[in-house]
Amino acid sequence: MIRTWSIIDFVLVMLGGFLGTAVFAVIGIVAASDEYFILLALAGQYAGHLFVLWLLNRSKPEGSLGFEVRGRDAGYLIAGLGLQFGLSLLFLPLVLYLFPEGGPAQEVGSTISELESSGARISSLLISVVLAPITEELAFRGVLIQTMINRSRRFIIVVSALVFSLFHVLGLATDNFGPAAAVVLPQLFIVGMILAWVTLRSERLGPAIFLHGGFNLLAAIVLLLPPEVLNAG
Repeated sequence: MIRTWSIIDFVLVMLGGFLGTAVFAVIGIVAASDEYFILLALAGQYAGHLFVLWLLNRSKPEGSLGFEVRGRDAGYLIAGLGLQFGLSLLFLPLVLYLFPEGGPAQEVGSTISELESSGARISSLLISVVLAPITEELAFRGVLIQTMINRSRRFIIVVSALVFSLFHVLGLATDNFGPAAAVVLPQLFIVGMILAWVTLRSERLGPAIFLHGGFNLLAAIVLLLPPEVLNAG
């Protein structure tokens, strides 16, 4: 198969996210409340990724990223929920050991759990369940996989999952980085391998987008639940 995307393309997409974060963060400082600042920064990151993707894709063959969604892909949303639930149970003993007092292992999780207004909470849910999965699948299972398309399937799955998990290092809780990394990165590596396998199997991004969205959905709902609900009983 002819490789249409390069590692330079992938690096540019990643850099676009950093630039987007900076631009939207400045907008947030000037025009938004503290509650919306982090949401604007997150939205800016994904907007930056997507903008660079759009620019690069204009010179690529049509459909080279496999961005195709079909109605039956919605079933993967349930699979994503199940994956999140299963990994949460699997890593629960480690979480309880490393975080005996509770609290999210990722900075963004802590911020989302503290949102108060309905608008901010709905916005965070849409970013987590819609914008993030679409953008990250285009970048990691789209561009990144295409850069390795002539390698073995095992190589593609492992390397893309490793890069995907390491990308999220920036979002780990800085005050407890070691334990947070021990909890979050292995889970994301597993998720990354599954998403890569699903993408290679289907030869398009639709299933992975819904699987990723379902995985994020359960976590987002838990983070947005009032503390009294989580502590009930």
